[in-house]
Amino acid sequence: MPQSKLSFIVTAAGKGSRFDNNVPKQFNKINGIPIYIYSLLSINKLKDDSEIFLTINKSVKVEDIESELKKYKLHKVRIVLGSNTRAESVYRAFAAIEVKPSFVVIHDSVRPNFNFGLINNIILEIKNNSGIIVGSKIQDTIKTAKGNSLKGTINRDGMWLAETPQIFKYNALKKCYSNEIDFNSYTDECQLMEENKFKVKIYENLEYNNKITTKKDFDIYKKLLRYV
Repeated sequence: MPQSKLSFIVTAAGKGSRFDNNVPKQFNKINGIPIYIYSLLSINKLKDDSEIFLTINKSVKVEDIESELKKYKLHKVRIVLGSNTRAESVYRAFAAIEVKPSFVVIHDSVRPNFNFGLINNIILEIKNNSGIIVGSKIQDTIKTAKGNSLKGTINRDGMWLAETPQIFKYNALKKCYSNEIDFNSYTDECQLMEENKFKVKIYENLEYNNKITTKKDFDIYKKLLRYV
């Protein structure tokens, strides 16, 4: 199978309010490198003509991001000003695509450990589906509760944690966006695809790919990325 043309959308427009820091978490540094840069560097290693879009919050100085991108020789990354929701920020980046790719790859910048060298192997698994997402099987026992009172146990068979990257055929995602959309109604583009009756597969990720949400997550990546 010939290598597919890809457009990457890396999301970095969030405010990181749960991280308890004046600086959005994606701009904090690990080993002196901003967190969002790690994913861009991994994508940039691919030997193809992929487009890369980076969504940022309008409160962030574009010139500061441009300076960092230049520092790390990320010359083909295009900056897109995001919106109040992650969903609309992704849509704005999608709308900025000029040359139709085969697939659109969407990734959270605060998952800095993903190896994008795997991306073409993952794409091969899509086959007759409209997309594929990376995920991890839930291994822990799942409980329901009201307040601090346990109410029951959920069968974890078939339960997964959705992660990124999420990869979709360009035409399928475009069709989803052609409908009227409430950007507050879905939490990831896979849900948007599901609601539009497109079939999406899941690819089991065996590497650590948790999203940085809390200081604890940040401390884990400080140790993990020490050896990168």
